[in-house]
Amino acid sequence: MKYLKVIAPAVFFLMMNCAAQNTSKNFDMIAYEAQTRGSLIQITVDDNKVTYKTNQEEGTKEISKEQLEELKKVIDELNLEEIGSLTAPSEKRITDGALHAEFTIKIGDKEYKSITFDAGNPPTELKKLEGLLYSISNIKE
Repeated sequence: MKYLKVIAPAVFFLMMNCAAQNTSKNFDMIAYEAQTRGSLIQITVDDNKVTYKTNQEEGTKEISKEQLEELKKVIDELNLEEIGSLTAPSEKRITDGALHAEFTIKIGDKEYKSITFDAGNPPTELKKLEGLLYSISNIKE
């Protein structure tokens, strides 16, 4: 009986410690906005749905479990504290050669904003996320 009093709390502690290490960044909202004079693309993911809007169309659709898991995986790979200081690979947006694009990711009470970059040519770290959002919303780049 003495051993049970010692072993049970130790096992419980180990289980809780392992569970705490496997936490992922469950996002509350992901917003992507790309715009320039006369053009607009907005994609927002929250809960289990994606809302999209362009100059030609707008709508809302459900996200599958697989797509949601893929989004979570991509967000987990990002260092959210640094997305505001990444370097854009091109500057076409300055001369209206590309849409100005940026991400906003909300997790709990914190909101992370990316730098502004050319739509279709994000920093390498954000490329998967941009492609996945376009794929989920079925918007053509």
